[in-house]
Amino acid sequence: MLPKNDLRVPIRKNSHDEHKFHQLIDQIEKVYTPIINEQRGHFFVTREWENEKVNAAAGRSKDGQFQIKVFGGLYRYETISDDAFLLILCHEIGHLIGGAPTVKPFNNITSEGQADYFSTSKCFRRVVRGENHKQKANLSLVNPLAKRECLKVYPKNSEDYEICIRVNVANRDMANTIEDLNNLKRNTLKIETPDPYERMFIVFNGYPKPQCRLDTLFKGSLCRKNENSSLDLQIYNGNNCNVYEDQFGLRPLCWYVPRVDQ
Repeated sequence: MLPKNDLRVPIRKNSHDEHKFHQLIDQIEKVYTPIINEQRGHFFVTREWENEKVNAAAGRSKDGQFQIKVFGGLYRYETISDDAFLLILCHEIGHLIGGAPTVKPFNNITSEGQADYFSTSKCFRRVVRGENHKQKANLSLVNPLAKRECLKVYPKNSEDYEICIRVNVANRDMANTIEDLNNLKRNTLKIETPDPYERMFIVFNGYPKPQCRLDTLFKGSLCRKNENSSLDLQIYNGNNCNVYEDQFGLRPLCWYVPRVDQ
């Protein structure tokens, strides 16, 4: 989810950090290992707790290996909350099964923008729903606009509403992280000021602009499509919110251009 960077965070003395690092990855594996193994191939996560890098990566091989590699420096980075860490893991899952658009020319990995969208529209809510959804977001940390938009889409006090609120607190943590990595001042990225640029062509390769990425995470939280529905690497609409069916949760035009599936 994060561009290549030179940030390094050494191990702290707090032993609880490593336990939580593994616990959150366990949470992701519990949900997605059977899904990927059944539908695609063999899925596994390489955990490098001692590695100081602030990043994670995903990849797949020709023989059906689907891998995520996670570095301990990422979890230890100051702006990464537990839920933001889950979002990053979800983004990496999105590269593996997040559907179209895909990275060109090989079309076997989901693009960065779509992986962002998948992280909030599908993965995060799937991972925290039900027995795993034990905590509520601190309402004092919730952006008022996010709260209003969540209320437009989901019934108040419903689990869907609580997850929408919670993911938008994590989105704020991600915005802080993206700001740091792009040398931007804090609170430069805001959902109140979305990227106004409308693309003529989809961003298949590379990252959308920082503001556009926050917009995508926000819009994904408002998509009411079933998070358990699968996505196809050749189908752009399918189980994503799209202009032909939906009003809320559309992928932002700053990286995505609506198109009809063939």
